[in-house]
Amino acid sequence: MRSRAISNATAGVDRTIMTTFDKDTLAELAPKGRLRAAINLGNAALARRGDGGQLAGISPDLARELARQTGLELETIIYEGAGKTFADVDSDVWDVAFLAVDETRARKVDYTAPYVEIEGTYAVPVDSPFQEMDQLDVPHAKILVAQNSAYDLYLSTALKAAEIVRAETPGASLDQFDRGGHDAVAGVRQTLEARYANRNDINILPGSFISIHQAMCAPKGRPLALAALSSFIEEAKSSGFIAERLRANGDDTVKIAPPTD
Repeated sequence: MRSRAISNATAGVDRTIMTTFDKDTLAELAPKGRLRAAINLGNAALARRGDGGQLAGISPDLARELARQTGLELETIIYEGAGKTFADVDSDVWDVAFLAVDETRARKVDYTAPYVEIEGTYAVPVDSPFQEMDQLDVPHAKILVAQNSAYDLYLSTALKAAEIVRAETPGASLDQFDRGGHDAVAGVRQTLEARYANRNDINILPGSFISIHQAMCAPKGRPLALAALSSFIEEAKSSGFIAERLRANGDDTVKIAPPTD
């Protein structure tokens, strides 16, 4: 399921980015004449609905700033999970997206350097015998994931004995976990904390099984657009834009990715 919203991205922020977008780059970046940005709501640390239904988080902020820099009208295409976002890459629905870097996806999209890094971990029942990550990879253990999420792609090869149970979206995986019958649910730490931090019947395991590198991406075959997006992301990191927006959104526990040499 996806939804759309169109806006003129003119709202300013204190720190701006100064990437230059020439005519040829703009034509390649936004061939329909407007910037179509896919926003994945499956990771609350990066994008979510705020008060009044407005999009909040670093990914929408980057989309708005990119639209402001380019002078393009911003169209946001909303998805409930990364797998659904990626599934539309061949459908000419979006021009830029915010996805975890993954070798499988890289067959169809080109990535910038990462802009943030987030942890993948597990939530388990408080009375579960599995209270450490390495205890879960055993026969008969059932682990819920969001289908085609970054952690699904990773765990599908990393786990040797446990059974992976796939739900359609991150939210659906949490709902299914809450109904019982599974040993753990995998997810992004901030998403799990938002759901379970105040629950005394659920533990979120310490540490992480993967560090997920989040980047901007564009469909393959747009080299000018990729070069401009790469510059945009590097300047967003070095200028302090990303740090400022993470603080403003209350997401300052998210780690900013290091600059690219």
